[in-house]
Amino acid sequence: MNIPLRLAVAIAFGVASSGAQAITITSSQDVNGLVNALLAGANTGILVTGSTLSGHTAAVTLSGAPLGSFTSSGTYTNASNTYGIGPGVVLSTGGVEGVSFQGSGLPGYEDGPNTTENNGLPFGSDFEITNPPDPNDAPPGAPASAAQELLLDPITGDPGTQTFYDHYDVTELVINFDMQSGFDRVGFKIVFGSEEYPEYVDSPFIDGFGMFLNGVNIAQVGNQPVNIRHPDMTDTITGTELDGILAPGGNPVLTFGGLVNPTGNTLRFIVADTSDGVWDTTVYFSALEGVPQVPLPAGVWLLGTGVAGLLGRRLLKKRELPAAEAT
Repeated sequence: MNIPLRLAVAIAFGVASSGAQAITITSSQDVNGLVNALLAGANTGILVTGSTLSGHTAAVTLSGAPLGSFTSSGTYTNASNTYGIGPGVVLSTGGVEGVSFQGSGLPGYEDGPNTTENNGLPFGSDFEITNPPDPNDAPPGAPASAAQELLLDPITGDPGTQTFYDHYDVTELVINFDMQSGFDRVGFKIVFGSEEYPEYVDSPFIDGFGMFLNGVNIAQVGNQPVNIRHPDMTDTITGTELDGILAPGGNPVLTFGGLVNPTGNTLRFIVADTSDGVWDTTVYFSALEGVPQVPLPAGVWLLGTGVAGLLGRRLLKKRELPAAEAT
């Protein structure tokens, strides 16, 4: 599918949703605000030492009249528990908030009916919408950096056959942190969804997502990377504009975590369009927190001490025996 045809469908106007919204998004590129929203309270066990955001924003106009802007990151609340995930941070390859006028517009990823199949706009420049749409006005998307390509290739490509693709409209949040005393792990929850599903599963448009904890991608579900080709993707779970959701066993909330060091940790979230920047892929994150160390029960410590004592006496006895008698 070529980019102009994909884009012409993407910018067709949908009907804006009405009524109260449970997932309510506030677009933002304030990295400190994003990190604070992701942490699950004041005593999470995590001591943030630095953070960076690599994202996008673009103005959207209709025949010269400003409609608003698209921003690829933001915070959200979730009053009615859509998807079952708590409040936090949303990252996307498109605009997390939509733009609207006179009852129509371009949807974002708040609550509401799925009114536009294959929703999305590429970044790369401000976006002028004409009615009817003119796909020749569209940029192909903002290209990924060389470092981002290295992270994304194993997620969206096939290392076995060395089949890899270019990536666009990457949004990346990096958090550097130490741990408070008594915490040795981190955990958090996500929901992953995409407009590429199901039409483009067997195509080069394999949008994907990674979470690198101290350099290791822990975003693995059933030992497979998180992308639109994952066998647990489904189009049966609704709640927002997203066409497909990753939901193993029917549960869209994925829990990830891992062991960390006392100091000098890095957690990197990265989401990307693959092969062009048209259809959006979006991830909701919630409740990043430390997990307390679990002390061994007293009986285990006593058993361990007893075994060590017996072993020590045995070794001492062996050393006291003549070499010919040692067994």
